[in-house]
Parts: sequence; structure tokens; C-alpha cells
Amino acid sequence: MEVKKHDKPGSLSPVKCAVKKEDDGKTKGSSKSEKELKLPPEKSPTDDGLRKERRLSRASESSKDTFDRQDSRSTTLSPKVSRKYFTNWKQACDKTKDKTKELLKRWRTLPEAEASEGQMQSTPQGDEDKHHGWSVHVWTTWVNRCSEDLECLDLEEEQPLAQLSSVQSDKMTLFFTEMLDHDRDDVICDQNFDGFFEKLAHFADWSANSSEFHILLEVKREFIEHFINPLPAKYAELPYYRRVCGPEAGGIPGRTTLEGWLARWALHLSEMKKFTDLPLYLQYLCKILFHVVDRTSTGEITKSALAAFYRSVIGLTASRVEEIIDTAYDRMTSNQYLILDYGTYMHCFTNWLMGKNPNGPGQWVLVPPKDSLPQPPFPVDYSALNTEPAKLEPYAPDKKTNRHSVIV
Repeated sequence: MEVKKHDKPGSLSPVKCAVKKEDDGKTKGSSKSEKELKLPPEKSPTDDGLRKERRLSRASESSKDTFDRQDSRSTTLSPKVSRKYFTNWKQACDKTKDKTKELLKRWRTLPEAEASEGQMQSTPQGDEDKHHGWSVHVWTTWVNRCSEDLECLDLEEEQPLAQLSSVQSDKMTLFFTEMLDHDRDDVICDQNFDGFFEKLAHFADWSANSSEFHILLEVKREFIEHFINPLPAKYAELPYYRRVCGPEAGGIPGRTTLEGWLARWALHLSEMKKFTDLPLYLQYLCKILFHVVDRTSTGEITKSALAAFYRSVIGLTASRVEEIIDTAYDRMTSNQYLILDYGTYMHCFTNWLMGKNPNGPGQWVLVPPKDSLPQPPFPVDYSALNTEPAKLEPYAPDKKTNRHSVIV
């Protein structure tokens, strides 16, 4: 092959190849084929392809060697866990006598690492040996959570779902014995509720055509539904409630014993935290009791009105009323600082139902306690609340004073 010299050194004109006649029957290549080739001298596409294949083969062989070395190394030692870690486990397990080698084989994450340990027993060939992947060990447990339908409870154990505190039990027991169970047989029925609500209507002087009397009848029906009629199925099937609230309670269906009365109250009050959580009939009971005591419709319960309610509705003697009326009215009004209107009475009613500790105003809402209540752990001084702002002494931790109370 001959190479045509460039016209000028450094020019970018294409190089044209001249093809000599080699043998008979062979001619020079056309100009078109020369333009298509445009190759440097003494080079051909076949030579470049062979060189590229040789380079790739050498790179592939080298990479294959490195991969083989990595595979052989991974079979002997796991990249995740060191050999020293398993050696320590093996030595610890060899010193025991309870076949902890089997536990070690189950615990190990990579089955390939077991093959490298010559002293350890080989695991049986299975799916893990075929796939050579991660072995997953799953430990499961059942968590028994109480659902709303109470299916998780053991029906053989006679235990209540909810219980009242001792103070709540005393208040509801007084309601049962003093206001409903007049014959003292520890059993009440729907006629007992009729007598209680008729007494309220008679004291308030409500006629049978008044709206207050019809509200009273609706509240009475709700009391009979919740405290006399059978419980819902999710409670009635439980052994404890079947015994104290079922048809066999009291000997005659349609009656409720004192134990069943307290059990039903515990179920209701266990789901309530504030006054708005109460069912509608209990909220109306609060309003009914307020208007019964305030029968003059002044919007405020006075001490004389509360004393008249104790004598006529509760049935306390005059001497007993004189003995407790000051304490009762002071507890319900914070030593007469508050006005006993409907808002204050609503808080007292809520404490009557939900208060679990003594000394609360709810002790005096319906039936006063027969025994004297314990004294508060410390006296409360309300005089500072009625003091003029100019006479109030600001608190300072480094200032000595003779004051016995602090406003917080």
C-alpha cells in the first residue's frame, strides 16, 4: 500500500489509499470505497476487533479470578460475622452437656459458615443448602387484648368487670336502702322507682300534665331499663352478672338485689369521666333534683330549701337536719363562697356519681352520710380570695412574713 503525501504539513485533508494491482484479475479500488474506508495505514477493522476481544477476554478472565477468590473466601468465612465470634460460641457450647450444638446450628444465620468449621457437625442438606441464602427464624406469641365485646374473658371465673370504690358503694347503698327499698328486703322492682319519683313530683308540686312530670316519667323508664331489665348479651352471659343480675337474682325475675344494683352502677360509671359522658337520663336526673330542691324557682338553692328537702323527701328527722345542714351547705358552696345555682349543683351531682374519695360535695346531694366524715388533711383558707388587690401581699421566696396561706 502506498500513502499519498499531504499537500501541506498539518492539513486535515483526508488520506486516500492507492491500491496496486496484485494479481491478474484484480484492479484498483474505486474512489467511493476509498472514501468509505478512511483508515490509517497498515490497519484493518479485523485487527481492531481481535484486539478488543483480546482485551475483553483478559479483563473477564481477571474479574472471574477475583470473583472466584471472593466466592472461595466467602465460603470459608461469612462477610457479616467473624470467625472468632463462632469459635467462642463453639468453645462455650462444647463445655455444656445439654446438646447446645443443635441450638448453635439453628441460631447461625448463614449456613455456609457451618461448613468451614471442621469440628462442628454438618447440617442436614435441605432447602437452605440448595439456595445458600439467609435462614430466617421467627418466634411468635399470642397477645390477648380485651375487645369491646368481651370475648377474651374467661367465662368460668366469677369476677366483675368493674368495681366501685368504697365511697361510691356507700353512696349508692344509701340510695338503694333509703330511697328505694322501703321494706328492707334487699330487693327492688319497678314499683319502688314509681314511689321514689312520685315523691319527687309531690314535693315539687308538679301536676300530671306538666312538662316536668313527663320528663320525670321518661327518666323513670330509663332507670327501669338499666337497673331492672336484663343486661345486654355481652354482660348477661358472664357468670358473675348472670348470678347477680340474671333472672335468678332475688328469686323472681324483674327484681334487682343490692349486689346487682352496685354491679350495674359499676358498669355504667366505669366508662364515664365527666358530666357530659353521662347518659341523657342521668343528666336529666341532675336537673330534676335541682328543680325539686329549688321548688320556688329562684335559680338558687338556699340552706332552708335544702333542709326542707332533707325532711320531706329523704325523711330525716328535724334534729338530724339541724345537725348536718350547716356542714352540708358549706361543703356544697365552699364555705358559702359560691352560690348554689345549677352550675354549682351540677358539679356536686357529678361528684356524687364519680367521686371516689370522702369530703366531696357529692356526699350531700341525695342522702347524707350517717357516719361523720373524716376531717380534711389541712384547712383551706378562703379569706385571701375576698381581699382587695391593694391589700394582697405578693409572694417572695426570700421575704419573711407571718402569712399562713399562699394563693396559688
